[in-house]
Amino acid sequence: MAAYGQVQKGEPLIAQFLAHKLGKYSFELYPELWAIPRIREYYDGRVWQTVRFTDPPNLTIPAESGIYLFVVAPHCGGLEDHSYIFYVGQTDNLSRRYGEYLDEQAGRGPNPREEVVIFLNHLREHVFFHFTLVPLEQLDEAENLLKDNLTPPANTQKKIIGRLVGSINK
Repeated sequence: MAAYGQVQKGEPLIAQFLAHKLGKYSFELYPELWAIPRIREYYDGRVWQTVRFTDPPNLTIPAESGIYLFVVAPHCGGLEDHSYIFYVGQTDNLSRRYGEYLDEQAGRGPNPREEVVIFLNHLREHVFFHFTLVPLEQLDEAENLLKDNLTPPANTQKKIIGRLVGSINK
């Protein structure tokens, strides 16, 4: 460790940079998009279930199609709601997809993605898997409504801009 006022050199400095990078997740918030009537119309009446992302999960995840969200929720002290929607996804089988993420977290599977492995391990104690059942033919619409209006930081944002403009005008 370098003395106060001196610059670290070598491996400790690299480790410090990596640790600093791990804790950074950029996001943007657009409250005006959260009130889009289409979200409420579409999602009213849907039942969302939440499970801490663990192996095994503490409830049975159905082998049905649906939308899922990875949410980071520190649950610090007495704060009731202190969470970040990190990712929105869709799948034809929620149970299988959950298992694929467990494999990826452990570095297993055909192609573990670095950012997913880091996210699921770095925030391990604070990651929750939220899901709701959605018919296969509605998956694209359901996912786009959430991605476009909640703008989770881990989703690809390239296709969002055009849809956002349309959502604001509806």
